[in-house]
Amino acid sequence: MKLRNTFIIFLVSGFWHGANWTFVIWGFLNALYFIPLLLSGKNRNHMEIVAKGKTFPALREFLQMILTFGLTVFAWIFFRAENPEHAFQYIGGLFSHPGTYFSLQVYFNYAAILLLILLFLVIEWLGREHQHALQNLGLKWNKYLRYASYYALILLILWYSGKEQQFIYFQF
Repeated sequence: MKLRNTFIIFLVSGFWHGANWTFVIWGFLNALYFIPLLLSGKNRNHMEIVAKGKTFPALREFLQMILTFGLTVFAWIFFRAENPEHAFQYIGGLFSHPGTYFSLQVYFNYAAILLLILLFLVIEWLGREHQHALQNLGLKWNKYLRYASYYALILLILWYSGKEQQFIYFQF
């Protein structure tokens, strides 16, 4: 009964996001991800902040975070794809022809983006026990350093903002 209801809820969530098979697949994948926790009775065991009060997570917690993130991003491929074929082409492209489009400019662009992602992950990790990750960041810093970091963040957002895109929910 719980399994059936879980699948129904996630599939309805997919339909709610749009009348496209990609959203149904997205809902189905999320249901599949949830089933092991439901079957083992551990679906309500992980409600606390990861590594609360500790500087670093345990190896098991770290691997669980990586797995959760990877599965979520994989499901998002279907959420953003135009159709299932497009999603499968994208997934196939991830695992075929590595390094085909490599150039020095692309390398430095990816390196800068990866450094920014790492910076944001550290900021998020340090602020995980607060309602907002940036809530207490830099409050004790020198005023000039704090404002310099604010301006640097604004410049980075403008630099990497890319092309303007319509908010996804305006498409429905």
